[in-house]
Amino acid sequence: MRKLETGIILKEIFDICELHLKRMQFAKAKVKQFIPITNDNYFIIDEESIGFLDQYIFRFSKLQDTIGARLFPLLLDFLAEPMADKPFIDVLNRLERLKVIESTLGWIQLRKIRNDISHEYPTSLAERIEGINILFDHLEYMQQILKSARKCLNDLK
Repeated sequence: MRKLETGIILKEIFDICELHLKRMQFAKAKVKQFIPITNDNYFIIDEESIGFLDQYIFRFSKLQDTIGARLFPLLLDFLAEPMADKPFIDVLNRLERLKVIESTLGWIQLRKIRNDISHEYPTSLAERIEGINILFDHLEYMQQILKSARKCLNDLK
């Protein structure tokens, strides 16, 4: 793919990511009185607020999928570091060296937590509550990843 086409697609991906972030910030603002969620306040969250919690989790999932499946590979390709036939762990390791992500292990752990929460796998309420709080704590981290990815692109210019 030519650099101009890749640049256009990258802009579209960043726009999609920004939309997910905007929706996450809106949902977080709607439930801020419950954050951090505890065993005590979990059961008093009204249905509307549960909907905003679900929206946040959904958008977090979509954001992480978009970044991992679309932004990361295209960013590396644009930087002339094609990783198409490499395992995703190699992609993450390269992004860590480029300082786009803080750590490969951190990204993987966050994805596991996100998967557990979005599919309601946790076996206990405490695990679910902890997972939701972790996702709320990582909003700024996701923003930082996008900022770092943009910086990588801008450093090329």
